[in-house]
Order: sequence, then structure tokens, then C-alpha cells
Amino acid sequence: MFKQIASKMNTPKGTQWGRKFSMVALVFSLILGAFIAVFSASRPQISPNAALFLFASTLVVSILIAQLFFDLEGWFEQRQRDMDADQIFKSLSKEGGGAQEPFILYLRPFASTDKIGAKKTKLVGLGASSMGNGTLMVASDRVEFEEEIEKALRPLGKLVALGKPLEHMGAGRIRVADDVWQDAIKLLIDKSEMIVLLPSPREGTSWEVEHLLTSGALKKTIVVDPPNDRGSIENGYDPVNEWRGVAQTFHAHGYELPEDDEEGSLIIFGDNKKPVRTSKIGLSGENQVRKFAKMLQKSLRENATDEMGIKTEDA
Repeated sequence: MFKQIASKMNTPKGTQWGRKFSMVALVFSLILGAFIAVFSASRPQISPNAALFLFASTLVVSILIAQLFFDLEGWFEQRQRDMDADQIFKSLSKEGGGAQEPFILYLRPFASTDKIGAKKTKLVGLGASSMGNGTLMVASDRVEFEEEIEKALRPLGKLVALGKPLEHMGAGRIRVADDVWQDAIKLLIDKSEMIVLLPSPREGTSWEVEHLLTSGALKKTIVVDPPNDRGSIENGYDPVNEWRGVAQTFHAHGYELPEDDEEGSLIIFGDNKKPVRTSKIGLSGENQVRKFAKMLQKSLRENATDEMGIKTEDA
């Protein structure tokens, strides 16, 4: 239902209005719930046990309603990311066109969508949303890997991927026809500032891996070995087997791919086909992903500046 509501918004102003409405409704539901809980529990004709039960149950209901509005705000935000991604691709597809701003390409097997995550009981502040940095806290029970990647890379550029809009929270989705997806990926790989690769031996992603390995684009790629979450395996996506399968492709091209790490890892390759940097990453590895990406971004920009200097001297 939330996806259907968010899909009705086709302009930035519409998604912004939807997010503001969701946050106002969230705050209102909590305030109203607290008022009703206190008012009802303070009635003199109610016994202490009944008052306590009424107070607690009313608060729980108000928090659950607030969580629904928090989720709705998230889908409005995802709708905006999808529209931004679509605009980037349309700009690139125009003859002689270029992206309006740097973007990061996310390559992954479709089978991994919503499969790499862990259930956790935690509190999420409104600061987790880009709407603000308030102190209000709302319950959440899942850390999802793609969402963590998107949050981590948000300050560095928009994260985009092929897929169906609003299929999942994370990278902005770009919808293309089945018969042109490879051309779309080539264009996005060529124009992206960085690439985040969740490798797989599955047919589509395997083709993407081959292209990265043979086109030289691996030098601007962060290869992600996802954490071996038990829930992922139970949901039909086994990171261990996926990594074992893709290792054969890397080895066939002379690349040394490290062994699978149970906690997950980030890998950057150098010109000699060996990892130049690796780092462990967990399901909630937002900070480490951002640190790793900043390091790669800095290196790529320094190399680009050096190359421009060499070309200028030659001219």
C-alpha cells in the first residue's frame, strides 16, 4: 500500500510534500497517543492495574502507528531516489549528454534484493532520515545491507541501479527494456564515478563482472563480500556459494580474489590484479563503507588530475 501511495508522486515537490506529511503525522500520532494514554489512565474510576494496562497498550498502539508513518516517509524518499536515477540515465542517454552530477553504480544479482539483512531491535532517530536531526525515536527491527550502503554513500553521490522503481529501499532504480539492459550497464559503468559490486556467478551479474574485468573499470570498483547472514541463506540467497562461484571468474582473468569472509569485507583492486586494500564489514557497516569509498574517490580524482596534466604537457 505504501509503495502505491509513493508511486503517485511524480515530481520532487510531490515527494517532498509526502515526506513532510509523513513526519508531521508521525509526531502527531505519538503526541496524541501519549495524551490519550495519560488522560485515560488518570480516570479515578479505573483501577490501578487497568490504568497501567490502558496506559501501556495505548502507547504501544501509538508507536506502531508512528512506525507506519516512518515507513511511509521512507518510501517517499525512495521514490525521489528513483526519479533522480531515471533523470541521470535520461541525461546520459541523450546524444552528447552527460550526468548532471557524479553518481555511483550499484551492481548486484536481483536475487540478493531484500535478502541480506538481520533482524535487530533498535531505536532509530529522525536523524536517520534526511528530513532532520530531531531527537524523537522510533522502533525499527531490521538492518538491510543495501540501505546501509546507500546511506553510507549518500554524501559522495547518488547510488543508482537497474531495476523496478520502488522494488526496494536503497539505490535509485532505473527501468530499462530487457533487450537493452547490457547497453545500459555499459553506459552506466563508463560514466559512473565509482561502482559498488556485489558479485555473483548468476547469468546477468556474471556478465557484468566479466565486463568490469575486461574493460578496466574494476579500478574504480569496490567489490563487496557480503556478511554471511543466516537469514539470507534461509531466504534462498547463500553468500558463501555466490562468492565461491564468482571467484572462478576472477581467477580465470588472473585476479586474486580473497577467500570468503564470514563477517563480510570490502575490496579494492590495483593495476597488478591483486587487492590493494581490504577491510572487514558487518551488516551495519555504514561508516566503513563511506570511509572506503572516500579513499577510492580521492585516489581516482588524483589520478584523473595527473592524467589531465600529462595530456596538457603533451599538447
